[in-house]
Amino acid sequence: MQKYQKLNRLIGIFFAGFLVSLSTPGFAQQQRLNFVSEVKGKIEILRARRKNPQQAFPGDFLNSSDKLRLAQGASAKISCDNGSTWIPSIGEFEVSQGCKYTDKPVFMRLGATTSPPRAGNNSKIPYLISPRNTAIVTQQPTLSWNPVKGATSYRVQISGGDVDWLTNVNQPMVVYSGKQPLKPGVFYEVVITASNGVSTKDIDDPTFFVLSDSDIQQVKTDMAQLQQQPLNNESKTLVFAHLYRSRDLNAEAIDVLEKLVKTGSQTTAVYQLLGSIYQHIGLNILAKERYLTALKLAQAEKNLEPQAIIQVSLGDVEGTFNQMQQALQRYQAASAIYQVLGDEEQVRRLQQNLDKLQQ
Repeated sequence: MQKYQKLNRLIGIFFAGFLVSLSTPGFAQQQRLNFVSEVKGKIEILRARRKNPQQAFPGDFLNSSDKLRLAQGASAKISCDNGSTWIPSIGEFEVSQGCKYTDKPVFMRLGATTSPPRAGNNSKIPYLISPRNTAIVTQQPTLSWNPVKGATSYRVQISGGDVDWLTNVNQPMVVYSGKQPLKPGVFYEVVITASNGVSTKDIDDPTFFVLSDSDIQQVKTDMAQLQQQPLNNESKTLVFAHLYRSRDLNAEAIDVLEKLVKTGSQTTAVYQLLGSIYQHIGLNILAKERYLTALKLAQAEKNLEPQAIIQVSLGDVEGTFNQMQQALQRYQAASAIYQVLGDEEQVRRLQQNLDKLQQ
């Protein structure tokens, strides 16, 4: 138990440090997000403090200080944090040359998960799936939750502000139809109780909130800008998902990404981003499923950096399942990949955490 508690603490510490290490210097820069949207031919990413360059793949995050090296005949499209698309020419360029600084970035990095959630791991609980730990843009959200075996009905309660809505349904889904309108900025809590007595009360505490009219208008404005970018359909959808995620519209991001999954997408970044959002909102069973698919795709294309990041993410998720040995093995696998990449800083950080866990 003591080692498990250590693992949970170190998971949050490692991820916070890991995300910062991928960011540009300075607090204001740490949350910005530039990423590769499309790649053709040999394009290498040269990261600061890393000995070996890596082949670029769609979805790769880029720091402003990173460099791109395009071989003859290669082409790329980079989605910049200001919402524009940079199309670099042949040669070597620093990302800051193409992705210009703005004081109102469109894309932001996904925040670190610093504590293990209490639900999203137990299939016997009717835990909320959507809208879960997310902003929404509608006054009548559709709620869905994990169906519990043997349950014939569910009691659903939404409370927050002046709303205290109760209803009973026979299926794991319902549309909010209360007389009291949902107000922007109020965090609404959801409690679901199955007919067999199993409830999320005191076990799970998901919330959602409605965006303000001005924030909704800004999202629409950003969407209109992104819609005009010279990207293929899948790349554009991934860009939309990053915009939604950047505005805490996690449910919207999940929706557009899951539609890509249904069309048979084989892009590592689609499944990796889905896994990170599910993990962020506390749905670890779904997170693990998407991470495993992302890892398989990354391994097939010999895409090393996402493999390392996904291994650490899986270690985090498995830690919430009390699978400490599997989590340790994930960290060790990630460390081995960073050694190949020549990233001594990440190797050192991982080894420090592994040493503490094994004390």
